[in-house]
Amino acid sequence: MHFIKHLPVLLGLLTGLPAASAQYVALNTGVAQKNEALIRKNNALPVNSTNGKVVVSFFNALLNARDVAFLKTIVTDDVRFRNSLGVTVQGIDGLTAMMGKFDNTFAGFRIEITEVVAEGEVVFLKGNFMGTHSSAFMAPAATNQPFTVPGFARFTLRGGKIIDGFAVADFYQITKQL
Repeated sequence: MHFIKHLPVLLGLLTGLPAASAQYVALNTGVAQKNEALIRKNNALPVNSTNGKVVVSFFNALLNARDVAFLKTIVTDDVRFRNSLGVTVQGIDGLTAMMGKFDNTFAGFRIEITEVVAEGEVVFLKGNFMGTHSSAFMAPAATNQPFTVPGFARFTLRGGKIIDGFAVADFYQITKQL
């Protein structure tokens, strides 16, 4: 019975429907199951382009599910991503290493997407980044306090896959919430 959650993705992948493979619905990781309501809320946003849906799926898979297998289907092998701290990573290994660092610094780091604007192969996204301050980053010691900060991201896609991304979160707001 548990496989029923995965049925839409499986059918989409088997039939080759791009919209089914462009939306993250698998919920096949423990993190995804924990963030199921958030993933469903992000997926319910009115996004009128396939590229916009791919970007929503990217953040659902990367931040809300930690689903590397799905990420590999929507990013190019040489994808580049720059975060708010000025760190640029490349490839799926770079993305997963970056997520590991965020997990160590901000437990439960995730995103609630509030707006998506797509123009051709360029997609802008606005959202709220959330987590728990679980290391000494930006403070003398971990406070274990939850935080929510606004942020945005810009992505470039080619052939329906993400080739470049840049995200900025207002980390100054974290210090105000700790």
